[in-house]
Amino acid sequence: MSYTSTTRLALFKPVPGSQEPFRPSDFNSNMDKIDAEAVAVDGRLDALEAYDVALDGRLDTLEALNISTRLTSVESVNTTQNTRLTNIETLNTTQNNRLTALENIDTDYDTRLDSLEAYDIALDGRVDVVEAWNAGARLTTLEGQNLNTRIATIEGQNLNTRLTTAESTNTTQNTRLTAVEAWNAGNRLTTLEGQNLNTRITTIEGQNLNSRLTSVEGVNTNQNNRLTALETAIDGGTP
Repeated sequence: MSYTSTTRLALFKPVPGSQEPFRPSDFNSNMDKIDAEAVAVDGRLDALEAYDVALDGRLDTLEALNISTRLTSVESVNTTQNTRLTNIETLNTTQNNRLTALENIDTDYDTRLDSLEAYDIALDGRVDVVEAWNAGARLTTLEGQNLNTRIATIEGQNLNTRLTTAESTNTTQNTRLTAVEAWNAGNRLTTLEGQNLNTRITTIEGQNLNSRLTSVEGVNTNQNNRLTALETAIDGGTP
């Protein structure tokens, strides 16, 4: 007489032909072991089912996040913003060059106007001096000084027309500068800078979405392998 035991549950098995009896106690022991294993497996299956429900919900949440489409949108927005910032930088360079040119022109006109104003002050002082000369009594002397010819020379310098031209040019420059100031370039650039685009894009990049998605995919693969192993253990084990 002889017997063996099953590999997994150590169930009692008489060896065929050995005349080993199959006792009720052996049968009951086998059934107890099978029942205990069934209870354990049922508990583990319950836990797996609950875990599967939780995982399914979490996977639904991840899928509903539509991360790939959102990342594509962010990348598209980033490309658009980069293009717009490049255009702004180009426009800023152009405006800066034009403002520099205007400043140079303004400096030149300012210098020339200063000269005209100084000349006007000098002329006014000289006229005051002339008026104080008691011209009525001294005109005869002055007439001998060829003043008419000298005045004709001064008139030939076309000072009035030149001053009118300078005033017209100054008016034009003032209008153009007013238009430039109305562009409000400084405030508009400040508004763009206040949108903190670089920091916000850096924040998105710092969220490391690609690595986090890779981790989630790795966890999913690992869980799938573990579930496959459990299914193999449950369905393919020796009773």
